[in-house]
Amino acid sequence: MGEDDLTGRAALTDLYFTAAETETLGRLVNGLGIIGSQLILRNRPDLHLQAHANLRKCKSEHEELLKRLDRIARQSEDESALRLIEDLDVVPTDATQNLLVARRCLLAAAFLGHCIASYSHPHRPTITPPAHKRLN
Repeated sequence: MGEDDLTGRAALTDLYFTAAETETLGRLVNGLGIIGSQLILRNRPDLHLQAHANLRKCKSEHEELLKRLDRIARQSEDESALRLIEDLDVVPTDATQNLLVARRCLLAAAFLGHCIASYSHPHRPTITPPAHKRLN
């Protein structure tokens, strides 16, 4: 384990998302899930367009949060929601590209879901019970 790896892990343990940021993460997960599913199913183009518009709006309103998430995703070698949202402006031209983008949506949503589950409340240090000493 290198020093950079330990520094990155320490940065992740100090991570905390506010309630408003957690709500934004939920919206990102929702939008990416809809786009990923619609790239495969293609039964509701209106849903795909609405989700894409919502993601672009989220990017413009919460760019600092997305940049922060991008740094974290790069550290942990996960899919970046920021990069993916930017790449969604290019329409996939064949089935292979559709599946690759759908895969990226799933990976980014999984990473964001992990962030919600792990970092939506402040970390508290683990308290270990004191060792009991016998008197006799």
